[in-house]
Amino acid sequence: MDETNFYDFDVLAFSRQAFLFRRQNHPVKWPERSFVRCGLPFVRNVAGYLKPTTAFVQRFGHLARKNVLRMELNEVCELATKGELMPPGPVKDIEVPGYVIIKTASQILGVALILDEKRLLNRFPKAMTQALSRLSGQ
Repeated sequence: MDETNFYDFDVLAFSRQAFLFRRQNHPVKWPERSFVRCGLPFVRNVAGYLKPTTAFVQRFGHLARKNVLRMELNEVCELATKGELMPPGPVKDIEVPGYVIIKTASQILGVALILDEKRLLNRFPKAMTQALSRLSGQ
């Protein structure tokens, strides 16, 4: 994603998670030693990888030019049900290993972890995984 798309936002980072929020016209005075996390959680540190959140990719994923994997809905349902698949088709413009945005013909759903040309791991939220599994009839 081109960083110019995020000039209107600030990032507030914690040890394992970062939040994106719209830049304010005036300085925000944060309370000392007591901070409520606000904004859109956009990335988490998970096992050494920076994992984009589902909410972030659903909102901003259309801006991505790399690491986008297009899948048919039945393939996404199979990924949710089995937890792991062989990636469909070639994995060009994808950094391996790493997180990829999963997109159907009309919808950005979330992210998966691609380990190599033979392993794509489900990283959808639990509720989405369950819904997709039910959709597949399994």
